[in-house]
Amino acid sequence: MKQPASFKLISRLMTDAWIYSLDGHRDAAGIYARILEMLRPNMILAVVDTRASDPDDFALDVIHRYKVPTGMSAMRHLQEVRTLSDHQHLRRFMIPAYVKVIESRRPETDRIVTSILGMVIIYDRLILPQKNPSGRSDWCLVLIDVKVLLPPTPKTALADVDLGILQLLAEGATIKEIAEASHRSDRTIHHRVERLKARFGARNLAHLVGLFISAGIADDPSSEE
Repeated sequence: MKQPASFKLISRLMTDAWIYSLDGHRDAAGIYARILEMLRPNMILAVVDTRASDPDDFALDVIHRYKVPTGMSAMRHLQEVRTLSDHQHLRRFMIPAYVKVIESRRPETDRIVTSILGMVIIYDRLILPQKNPSGRSDWCLVLIDVKVLLPPTPKTALADVDLGILQLLAEGATIKEIAEASHRSDRTIHHRVERLKARFGARNLAHLVGLFISAGIADDPSSEE
């Protein structure tokens, strides 16, 4: 079975196509045409029209949408945005990245950890500007590889025993194994897990673990709100 293409491979192919593209080439499709069929469901490909003098008016054209099944409608909403001014996060967090790439006229790859529209999200991003040595780039090509997409959870202080339970659940431990590791009865651990589910608003154990991880990411000082 053929291995799915990685963000690293697709980024390299796009960057190679960008390197060998003609200066001032007007059509971004020449750079992404080769990799379109390689894009995975968790990837987003978009062209950003940067001709407007005001970056708030930069326009978005999503070529490949995020297709992983999710109940978070915010992901669909984000891909329906037409200009960066349509959403505060796009204005404050994405505009500086596009302006930087346009001014430097060089590709940029980074990893983003952020909270947006009720989602906690981690993604890798590649930005390729139009090669135009004689002037401003008319467009940027953006590839996003969503690594983590989680619902938010309210910040909550955890007792040491509950922190241990959640950590072991995240490692795949059973209630019995958690009880043995914490020197408590199965019944005690079961009750604490049920209280944690109620506290986090989790529907099941998988949801509880996801919310626990989401809370840890949201608490990271390097993440953007």
